Amino acid sequence: MEKEGCVSRQRTRIGVVIPYFQRDAGLLHRALSSVAAQDHRPRQVIVVDDGSPRPAAEEITPELHDAVPALTVVRQANRGIAAARNAALDALDADVAAVALLDSDDYWEPSHLRHAAAALSLGADFFFSNSRLEGAAGDYFQMRPLRQRELLGSGQAVPDAPGILEWRAGMSALGAACPFMTSTVVFRRAVMPELRFPLEFRRAAEDLAAFWELFTRSSVIMFCTEATHVIGSTGLGTWRNSTFGTPAHLIRLADELRWFRRLVGSPLLTPGDRQLMRGMIVGRRRDALASVLHMLRHRQNVAGELGYLLRRNPTCAASWCVDLPKLLFSKLSGQSFTWTN
Repeated sequence: MEKEGCVSRQRTRIGVVIPYFQRDAGLLHRALSSVAAQDHRPRQVIVVDDGSPRPAAEEITPELHDAVPALTVVRQANRGIAAARNAALDALDADVAAVALLDSDDYWEPSHLRHAAAALSLGADFFFSNSRLEGAAGDYFQMRPLRQRELLGSGQAVPDAPGILEWRAGMSALGAACPFMTSTVVFRRAVMPELRFPLEFRRAAEDLAAFWELFTRSSVIMFCTEATHVIGSTGLGTWRNSTFGTPAHLIRLADELRWFRRLVGSPLLTPGDRQLMRGMIVGRRRDALASVLHMLRHRQNVAGELGYLLRRNPTCAASWCVDLPKLLFSKLSGQSFTWTN
């Protein structure tokens, strides 16, 4: 069997999963070009065209198709990002040992899969790396809240693997605030061969739910401090297109609330992280109230999105009964309003 250093290639056969739904030209071409430029060539690349308004076929030139290893395009009616990732997982060949996730509006630096393969060869079941925003000077790890930076800083250096650390912060950190972007994740397939992204989440948390399952089954988790992933500044990203005061914002908050409420009871959370998560639930309920009021003031019809949120998170109505009078009183009295628990 062919060797890479002293490590079998079988341990580093990586399949790349790219869900695709975009309107702007050039994004998928850029993402695939970054895959083709990897120092460590992947075994297979699956693009799932999820009913994209700009078809994937328009982005893939013959030259690019030849440059990307074992490129397969699966086209389906629009079913959402979770269903697209699941279709890609179903299309991977049996000999693919690890799965790398890449969103179509992002791209990788050439070293990304090389670092991931090194971590896998050293026993990692789950790998993630640092990120940077396209055109920005800082990186994602630097932008994390203080507590997350401390957890990342607690990683233990891995011998003979510069820039790679072993995660030592336990499960709690993932629940309280995910320290990495989805497009940096590479996981060993054998950890959970049946893994699929839950379809119940429309705009958020489907990746967190999957990562939680992988974290619970992974014996060793490693990460790279180098920003090997670039967050694209254009395209139909989940966060970019669900900002405050939009109907999509309510859907995103509904999904996040549902996930946090499910996770807050996990025995794997520390008491401190459980308290942090309860605070996040309260904050998102209030964000949802403020977003609804903003849209009503601008005469937007939010009945469908509001119904989606309340059906999945009925406790929002009770909390709003307390928060809304306080907010209205502050507006009528001309006082500045600050949320208090």
